[in-house]
Amino acid sequence: MPDILPKASADRSHHIWPDSTAAYENRFDEVLSFHPVDNGTFAAVTSSGKAWHINIEGNPIYSQRFDRTFGFYCNYAAVIHEGRWFHIDYSGERIYKENYVFVGNFQEGICVVCDEQDLYYHIDSHGTPLYNGRWKYCGDYREGVAVAQSSSGLSTHINKDGSLVHSYWFLDLDVFHKGFARAKDQNGWFHIDSEGNAIYPERYQSIEPFYNGCSRVELTNGALITIDEFGEVVRTIRSATNDPFAELSADMVGYWRTFSISTFVELGLPDLLPSTIDSMASKITAPPPMIQRLLNAMRELNIVASHQEVWMLTEKGQYLSRNHTKTLASAALEYSNELLTPWKRLPNAILGQSEERKIFEQVASDPSRCFKHHQMLNSYAAHDYEKATSLFNILDGQVLFDAAGGLGAFSAYLQTQFSEANIVLGDLADVVALSNYTNKLAFDLFAKWPITADHVLLARVLHDWPDDDAVFILKNAFTALKETGQIHVIEMLLKDGDSSGSLCDLHLLAATGGQERTLKQFEKLAAAAGLTIRDVQNTHGLVSLITMVPAND
Repeated sequence: MPDILPKASADRSHHIWPDSTAAYENRFDEVLSFHPVDNGTFAAVTSSGKAWHINIEGNPIYSQRFDRTFGFYCNYAAVIHEGRWFHIDYSGERIYKENYVFVGNFQEGICVVCDEQDLYYHIDSHGTPLYNGRWKYCGDYREGVAVAQSSSGLSTHINKDGSLVHSYWFLDLDVFHKGFARAKDQNGWFHIDSEGNAIYPERYQSIEPFYNGCSRVELTNGALITIDEFGEVVRTIRSATNDPFAELSADMVGYWRTFSISTFVELGLPDLLPSTIDSMASKITAPPPMIQRLLNAMRELNIVASHQEVWMLTEKGQYLSRNHTKTLASAALEYSNELLTPWKRLPNAILGQSEERKIFEQVASDPSRCFKHHQMLNSYAAHDYEKATSLFNILDGQVLFDAAGGLGAFSAYLQTQFSEANIVLGDLADVVALSNYTNKLAFDLFAKWPITADHVLLARVLHDWPDDDAVFILKNAFTALKETGQIHVIEMLLKDGDSSGSLCDLHLLAATGGQERTLKQFEKLAAAAGLTIRDVQNTHGLVSLITMVPAND
């Protein structure tokens, strides 16, 4: 193999030597880089809709032709023929009989493939899978470790036999480089060690792998710094690019968004789209320039878009349509009206000046608001709970009581998942009367429960109540359990030292007197009710499933 290889020309029609002379006379539609194999150096080329590989002299190395060819790695090249992906050797012959919808390049004698079910895994050079598992996505091995993404969307590290390197899962992840890997959680990017542990507490907008002990990282304010392998700042290489004055100003006028969106919904505009401004103006009897101004604000929020004078909802904006299965139209109106008032009492709440809050009785007593309020909760349930049903283990014939389950979105999901179980919805009488779910009963969280069950579900119930009331609810749930019964609590778990979820916590304080809690706080509630936490499962979303059982079990 030559010490210096020719590179692709500027127009990628051929290869040239360092002095810009052509390596050969032939010309192609496209050429890729040369890659060495055991007996030569070859490059992928394309011409007139056909693809193959050439040597340094520009001549074909085999007679076969493909739809597309890629470079040689570990003596094998990926090709596409009639929509099928596979690998060939330098004689142009396939190295295994299987076809895939995607193949990567061999690294360390191993390659990523994707089957017709859109599942990824790794194979060896004989086409044999390395393990039985399948992934939503996986990457190349580096030093025996690869990144794999599960169906939950979270990623981890795996060994060559498919076993997990560690027990941690991340929103995004990179392979290890010099003992460290880049990882991302809900708060940003950071570095982890070979056991999956974060090597420092900070989170960044972006980070690079370590280079001679240092990594270049970007802060959320746009500043660039370098850090060492202990997370200590080495030097600042760019000052912050954002304007904290403007940032704070934007935070203080968040209500602009709230009221702009609620006006958009209140006027019924989401359900008129797609449409022109003149058409909308005539239907709601409004001046076209005013419609234009409102739509401009919605476009700034990526709720609408326009094309040739026709306005339409974006994917995000479609949730404001009243006909959407997860409509947030009612939520938009609630947040700008009834749920806004309690925030004005937040200073009193912070000062410990408690006052009686009867939001649920108030909602239930107003049929119109009751439906809208619980339609809002139903949409959040549809968004957050559908995937959580797979975490339950409900046997045929068992009873699950969905306590304070609103209109019954979660009950319906569970009944579909466990068709031979008895899933019962319970809530205040005025609430269950509005529900289309048929297996339901009226009850009060703070009165004697009219049911005994194998499972009690409290989905985002406890966070609406202060500790004393939450313990009382848990005691009632305990009393309603059959022998060997379980209580399932669905809640967002706060993390010590992490501010995520804190604004929602303040909303609960203002609106209901409740709070979001850490796992330790739930452990205290459980203990006070004679319960213990048996298991905690992440739903790979905003909430977790906490399973409680009697403490003497």
